[in-house]
Amino acid sequence: MARGMYTRTLIIAALFVSSPALAKVTYPIPVPQECAELAQREGVPLVIQNRYQAMKARFKLARLSDRDPLVRQCRAAVARAKKAIEQYETAGVSAGQPAEPAPHSGVE
Repeated sequence: MARGMYTRTLIIAALFVSSPALAKVTYPIPVPQECAELAQREGVPLVIQNRYQAMKARFKLARLSDRDPLVRQCRAAVARAKKAIEQYETAGVSAGQPAEPAPHSGVE
């Protein structure tokens, strides 16, 4: 049973480190809201603290059946999050660069 519990704590956040652009992710990372119920059911923490937890969460999600609506919902949410991070990175804002400040409207 302990091995099953260990195996259950594997996948969601590692999805964030699956591509080079996402390797710059800083921790902790909250699990997408759409994945919260699935994460609790599978014993995955709601806040991923490090790359190890991320990798475990990624493998867990990959092993779960797509027949489960929570799994489909979570995979879609993770895909959207990854795409948003990739777009943010390709827009020229890297983890080390601050975002551009909003232009001043002149009205105070």
